[in-house]
Amino acid sequence: MKELFYKSKLGDNPRKSEISIEEISARSRNKVSKKWMCKYFIKERFTSENKQVIKEWIRAKTDEGTKRDCHILRHVDTRTGENKIICKILGEIFVVSRHTAYRIMYLNELKITIDQIKEKA
Repeated sequence: MKELFYKSKLGDNPRKSEISIEEISARSRNKVSKKWMCKYFIKERFTSENKQVIKEWIRAKTDEGTKRDCHILRHVDTRTGENKIICKILGEIFVVSRHTAYRIMYLNELKITIDQIKEKA
């Protein structure tokens, strides 16, 4: 089974949106659940009529240090038999639309959960 959700959160931060993809599949001996979430935030924007000025702004921001961080965590619950692997990637991209450049931060997260199905005696 595969489900696709699009969420646009307008609470305190109207520039925040979230895309979430969830896929669940069951196998004979275990249940595997995968969930992938992508979140994007507009951190800064810059407007100019001159394309060269926009390129210089982007270059200055990338010189500040555009980072991409990756974190992987594994958790095993011996009581329930649940294995969980979480991978998070945090970074930023630049998007130019007409005369405006946007600095967009993103967080991609992949969660994989494996539950051991107990066989009946």
